[in-house]
Amino acid sequence: MEYFNRIVVQDRVKSLFANSIKNGRLAHAYLFYGEEGRGKEAFALHLARALNCTSTEERPCGECANCQRITHFNHPNIKFIFPAPKNIKYDQVKQIIQTKAKNPYAALPLTGNKNISIDAIRELKEEAKFAAFEGGYRVVIISGAEYFSREAANSFLKLLEEPPDKFLIILITEALHLMLDTIRSRCQPVYFPEFKDEQIEQIVRQYEPVKDDLLSLIHMANSNVKRVFQMLHEDYSEQKQWILEFIRAVAVENYFHINELLEKIQTRGGQQTHLELLHLLNGWFNDILHLQQDENYARLINIDLKESLFKFSKSYPQIKLSEIIESIEKAIRAIEGNAHPMMTWFNLAIFIHGLLGPLRELKEAI
Repeated sequence: MEYFNRIVVQDRVKSLFANSIKNGRLAHAYLFYGEEGRGKEAFALHLARALNCTSTEERPCGECANCQRITHFNHPNIKFIFPAPKNIKYDQVKQIIQTKAKNPYAALPLTGNKNISIDAIRELKEEAKFAAFEGGYRVVIISGAEYFSREAANSFLKLLEEPPDKFLIILITEALHLMLDTIRSRCQPVYFPEFKDEQIEQIVRQYEPVKDDLLSLIHMANSNVKRVFQMLHEDYSEQKQWILEFIRAVAVENYFHINELLEKIQTRGGQQTHLELLHLLNGWFNDILHLQQDENYARLINIDLKESLFKFSKSYPQIKLSEIIESIEKAIRAIEGNAHPMMTWFNLAIFIHGLLGPLRELKEAI
């Protein structure tokens, strides 16, 4: 029997689970962790299919009735739980499930305050009393496991400590440090490394009719599959020009213009708009890092801005890029945690200017 041959998955993950299934050594609970956009949710579904697939040659086959039903989230052996706002409506939950069924690599369209509620865990524990359908495996996938409410986490521990037979729990997180130790210690951790560029391209073309080259977009998304799908049909030329204006204003310490730029963005969109711009800013400085390391234009994310990148790189040969990139990543995490966007951007601007220092020839820098 062959396992996971029809899907795109990291080699170490494929090897781990293929061997575990063949040798009958599956753990009762796994903790999938790693940065966003590495296919953790999608592989959890692949694993659920493999454990319930009826093929005698390879699993998951993707074609049998069980595989098809799991793909569409309508198999009784599969339970998918995700963090949601307190007052989320049934129709919204249904729409989110349908979105995930259509593309398991897509991001869940949820923002704001959210958690995994005690009611969701109580419902899960009631369903856990029943045996698996047709002798298969009950598989519970909990995405965003760091969002357990305290009450829900305590209730979930009882199920985690004494799971039923043929009952597999998969917790998924992008913030391992936020997981409760009592839960982490009872799960086998599985790290998901980033996909290779060609793997991301293969995944995207499986779900989207894309004809253009995807390499630049993959680099812009920092090899995050979720962000590639989000950015696929967007034109970022205006946002890139905003980034150039922001960097110019930071370089000359023009906080009045920075305020104008931020107010312009504040009126156009919410949290997601700020996050997109921060990711683009991060891509800009990652490009500078690549240029200063080896001047390899093929690795650039913003290949359309290569002249500005080259000028900036030459103007700041001693710039502390790793500190700037780290500060931008902190800003991203802060806004994801609902920090005030304007204050976050201003603090970032002050920090970056402090590392840039005085500029000799501003007109030639960008």
